[in-house]
Amino acid sequence: MDRTRLTAWTLTLAGLIPFIGLAALILLNPREGGRWVDPLTVYGAIILSFLAGTRWGKALAERDPRPATLILSNLPPVAAWLTFLPGVPAEFRLLVLIFGLIGMLYWDFGPSPVWYRNLRIIATMGAALSLGIVMQQL
Repeated sequence: MDRTRLTAWTLTLAGLIPFIGLAALILLNPREGGRWVDPLTVYGAIILSFLAGTRWGKALAERDPRPATLILSNLPPVAAWLTFLPGVPAEFRLLVLIFGLIGMLYWDFGPSPVWYRNLRIIATMGAALSLGIVMQQL
């Protein structure tokens, strides 16, 4: 495995630590675990925004970027942000993040090399499962 792939895999797997760790805190301490839902969903929104930003950057690197790609790459972060408005239930926020992460995986799946697809599948499964387990706990 070359250095770029090794670095990408290492950073991606390290990026799962907050998802898994915060989900464990919530599950293992039901009485006080709820206070960790906001940090978990904020981290999820940051990751979703990062993934959308990679689409934006990839589009801008093309010779003639499609405006639709630039516009669509803004939807996931805006959707995630809207779930943080007052009165939005944490369960809905978690659901939006799960669908956002899976949607970004679907979008990235076609034009990417196999090694990156595998990386994204593992990362998305780890993040979405962590969020889903927490959603079931609430």
